[in-house]
Amino acid sequence: MDNLSQILQNPKTMVLRKFMLQVLANKVENYDELLTRVGISLVTENDLKMFALMVNDILEVGYRRAVEDYKKQLSEMGIEVSMKN
Repeated sequence: MDNLSQILQNPKTMVLRKFMLQVLANKVENYDELLTRVGISLVTENDLKMFALMVNDILEVGYRRAVEDYKKQLSEMGIEVSMKN
C-alpha cells in the first residue's frame, strides 16, 4: 500500500502532518515517511489529541530547561533573572 492510499484510509495523517508543520516548519519534510506511519496508528480523535499534547509537553519541557540553563549561566555572571508564567 502506498502513502497516498494509507493517508486516504486514515485522514488523521494529514491532520498530524499539518500540526507537525506548525512545530517543525520546513523540516517537516524530513519526517514525512515517519509521520505517515504514525498517523496511521492514530486511530481515534483522542489518539491524535494525546499525541499533540505529548508534543506540546516535550516542547514546554525543552523550553523550560533552556531557560533554566540560561538563568544559571547568567546567575554565574552575577545577573539575576526571574521568569513569569
